[in-house]
Amino acid sequence: MTLLACVLFAALLAPQDETVRFGNVLVRLPAGWKSVVKGESLYLTPGDLKEGQDYVVIIGEGGKSDSNLAGVFEKSWKEFEKSGKVSNRAPGRETKTESGADGLFSVGIVESPDTRLIIGMAVFKAGDRFESVMALSIQDPTFVKYSGELAALLKGLRFRNTEIQAAYDLLVSADGKAIYALFKDGAATARLPAEGLDGIDVPSARKRDEETWGTHETKDGVLKITIGDKTATLKAQADGSWSSDDKKGFVRAAPSTGVKLDGRYAIGQPETSSLLFKPDGTFEDLGGGAAYITPAEARLNPSKTGTYEIANNTLKLTYRGFTPKLVSFVSLPAPAGTLLIHGTVFTRVP
Repeated sequence: MTLLACVLFAALLAPQDETVRFGNVLVRLPAGWKSVVKGESLYLTPGDLKEGQDYVVIIGEGGKSDSNLAGVFEKSWKEFEKSGKVSNRAPGRETKTESGADGLFSVGIVESPDTRLIIGMAVFKAGDRFESVMALSIQDPTFVKYSGELAALLKGLRFRNTEIQAAYDLLVSADGKAIYALFKDGAATARLPAEGLDGIDVPSARKRDEETWGTHETKDGVLKITIGDKTATLKAQADGSWSSDDKKGFVRAAPSTGVKLDGRYAIGQPETSSLLFKPDGTFEDLGGGAAYITPAEARLNPSKTGTYEIANNTLKLTYRGFTPKLVSFVSLPAPAGTLLIHGTVFTRVP
């Protein structure tokens, strides 16, 4: 996609108001801004753009590098030279996110035979990774108009590899039909977020699905979970499990971080839709992807193979040539070999 096409594409996005997660980056959207993932990038744009105005912020996948921050910053700017002549580029200015990640930022102009783009480039060093953000506009006044919101967006960036995972316990019933995620700060939810719990931003997740969130407290071996106007009472058992008032048993589900699967897991009977996982970290979609692939994603005709990782009850599936798909993941206590993926039960088959 050309730089001009990137700017025009952003006009099609719908407004949102939340923290967006893309790869290693957590982005707090300014009020009314919009976002969408396309290819290997996240596109952000203001919701109040007028006709004739163009402005887009693009966040790439980032990655590791043997170079330092200044070297990666220069390399990022050189990429623009493939699209046209870079001129009036300001020197890199040191910046820092609220969470303490160091970065460099500058503004320049890229001119080609068919267009002139104003570009703001920022590169941040997050642990052993580098993450880049670029803002593009065709019009100088439009670029200036959103400079304050861009500065706030950059300041609020967070990086999952440098943050402490939110502490939680996950309780699940034997049949997998009831589940509670209990957080250290007293928050609780009766529904796993679609993307699982790895790197979860509790306030944002709660805002997206308020009716399934509430609180929990434990006193004298009795756990009370309140969701809306309903309270579930679970009593601790000698074997470490919990029992509800209606005698339903609950056990702690493991986060499964780093676990590698080996075998084919199918949805119900007959076993026509399944996922084949291999211990080398690869998988094959044999129809099981229907449990989590949206109609819009299906129209892109994703490949049938890729790689997978599991961390904090999140299954990351990377179909070859596509942006990683994050879905919730729970290894159910019984029967053996039963998985809950994106809310759908998968059972291991021969």
